[in-house]
Amino acid sequence: MLEANGRLSAAAIGREIGLSRTAVQDRIAGMEQRGTISGYHAAIEDGPGLVRAVLFVGIAERPCDKALRWLASLEGVTAVLSLSGEVDAVVSAVLPGVEALSALNDRVAQSPMISAVRSQVVRFRQLVAGQQEHADLLAVMHVAEVAAVQEHGAAG
Repeated sequence: MLEANGRLSAAAIGREIGLSRTAVQDRIAGMEQRGTISGYHAAIEDGPGLVRAVLFVGIAERPCDKALRWLASLEGVTAVLSLSGEVDAVVSAVLPGVEALSALNDRVAQSPMISAVRSQVVRFRQLVAGQQEHADLLAVMHVAEVAAVQEHGAAG
């Protein structure tokens, strides 16, 4: 739900998923502290001159966390997905034109944290909305809580 509309109030989220406003606020605060929610970004709708692109990134250093956070901080980046396999990360970006895409590509390629980058312009995008977003938020909250319990258990 927060990914789809970051401006939702804790009370509205609580009504949708059956939790109190304070319980939602506590869970969101916990997700922020653990880094599950790493920041808030403006959602940019496609408009005249905007270019939506996907970058396929190889990361040169392990662990990848530092590079993933850096990628997520770059201007125009809307999402970063960490993958296993041949490609280490997929970066989604919305930029003001092809020149900005070229500049982003160059900046990523020049980083010593990055081993390879290839970008492709997105020609069509269809978002699927519906009740699934509620289940997704609950699943993310559950996974974050399980990870925190496991981390606390391993440390204690």
